[in-house]
Amino acid sequence: MNRVSGQKYTQAQVIGFAMFTLFAVVALFAPYIAPYSPYSIDGGRLLPPSAKHLLGTNSIGQDLWSQLIYGARTALTIALLAAALSTLLSVVLGLLAGYVKQLDGFLNGLANMMLVLPPLLLILIIASFTGGGTRQLVLTLGLLTWAGYMKLIRASVLSLKEREFVKASQLYNGSTWHILTKHIFPFIMPLVRTKFIMAFRTAIAMEATISFLGIGDPASVSWGKMLQEAFARTQTFITDAWQWMLLPPALAIMLITIALALIGEGVNKKQQWDRSVANELLETEGELESVYNEQLNQSESPAPIVDVRQLTVVLGGIKVLDQVNLSIKEGEITALIGESGSGKTTLARTIYGLIDAKAVSGQVSLNGKKIYSTSNSNGKKELDSKLAVDRWRDAAFIFQDPRTSFNPLMTIGAQMYEAMQLQTNKQDKQKAAALLLKEVQLEEHVLSCYPHELSGGMLSRAMIALALVNRPKLLIADEPTSALDPIVRNEVLQLLLQKVSEYHMSLLFISHDILVAEAIADSIIVLDKGKRLINLEGESGISGHLARHKSRKEAVQC
Repeated sequence: MNRVSGQKYTQAQVIGFAMFTLFAVVALFAPYIAPYSPYSIDGGRLLPPSAKHLLGTNSIGQDLWSQLIYGARTALTIALLAAALSTLLSVVLGLLAGYVKQLDGFLNGLANMMLVLPPLLLILIIASFTGGGTRQLVLTLGLLTWAGYMKLIRASVLSLKEREFVKASQLYNGSTWHILTKHIFPFIMPLVRTKFIMAFRTAIAMEATISFLGIGDPASVSWGKMLQEAFARTQTFITDAWQWMLLPPALAIMLITIALALIGEGVNKKQQWDRSVANELLETEGELESVYNEQLNQSESPAPIVDVRQLTVVLGGIKVLDQVNLSIKEGEITALIGESGSGKTTLARTIYGLIDAKAVSGQVSLNGKKIYSTSNSNGKKELDSKLAVDRWRDAAFIFQDPRTSFNPLMTIGAQMYEAMQLQTNKQDKQKAAALLLKEVQLEEHVLSCYPHELSGGMLSRAMIALALVNRPKLLIADEPTSALDPIVRNEVLQLLLQKVSEYHMSLLFISHDILVAEAIADSIIVLDKGKRLINLEGESGISGHLARHKSRKEAVQC
């Protein structure tokens, strides 16, 4: 498979990088480039440019070329430190406000207050009272310019934390640090880069403004101070001195601002979606019969995996589920059908523990464990914390759209390794992941692929493999084939049924297609406006699958 993804820079950005690099090199090697000390008097007053003084001298005889070089060092140093501090505050506070609900109110209110205050006026006032030193200027610029992008990052995090791949990471007890750094931070990197460049450009302009007004650091040479010195002398405009006293620092400020603007245009990303057709997977009746014979050797009767009693879910004041009862036995396939908005997905998410415990009443048990329990101290219902440890072993969830379920910035292999609990070291995880992909008719190289590099059918197969990493007892499939074309849908459905039979798992299959549900399910539950209407019992167990094998093939191909 050809993997073509990367970054291409525009011609304007290349020019911007080149210009900024030139300034950075000049600032870094200023002591070696400047012919004189920027503070020493090395010639006569207001001397014109010459071989000895490339830009002439100012009103007291200081070399303007040396001051221009050291001014680049001052401007870039202050801008770098101030932009780094401002960006760090925006990122950290934005992540915390968006992800930690308890901190959101305080941090968002603080950002709103900072946005109301006039930053330039505050910077001028603080610089006036603190003497305008470099340290004070960096702290002032950094502490007063973080609020705007902090709110943008917070808004992005609020959206990202509701994505399926973040929910999946939470379900296998991923720590807050792990989720923020591995799953959320890569998505806000464009905002972080833009914030840093904008803060850098703002800091350069602010430093020049403060120095021009005469309240900058008196111990350093800067472009703003050069302009202030030129405007303070009447000789500058009486003679031709303005040409070498005003134009060089003004052009330097303008050019570095333009360079940062060109860099900040953003990176053009080009993604090539590599569409390939998955290998055809066909079930044979002989294979099903062998599985059936193995199941007959088991003497134990199927034990209930899911037990739902009098379940009611109220979200936003609306009763989504009303007194629903449900029981799924071991090895049983239950189809859940109904029109859109009938509560199918809510029921599945409640069984999996994805619904806020405060909205749930009734009893929900998964593999003998109560998902929502009542605390003895305050009587409030809460999510059973013990369940999260065995989440991927007791049950696994196949979400409707695999493209939103996988983190697009992580490889398929990395996401499978995160969910694995049966293996301890990376080598064992790689072997197990490769074996799982082989079982779903995918090659091992898929482990190093990103989600956008796989077709819809391949992503659906990868999602099934991810759901099987810990051999769960219950598999919840929320319309896993609704977005696929008929041929790929047939393949994925046949594969899903094969794995359910091989591992003797229970399956809760959510669908709109009553023909498919009738063909594959042992029982069918119909929901309408949150209420259970009817339960259609079919032939149970593997024998039912064998008896309906032909009709199933016809149904999934409709």
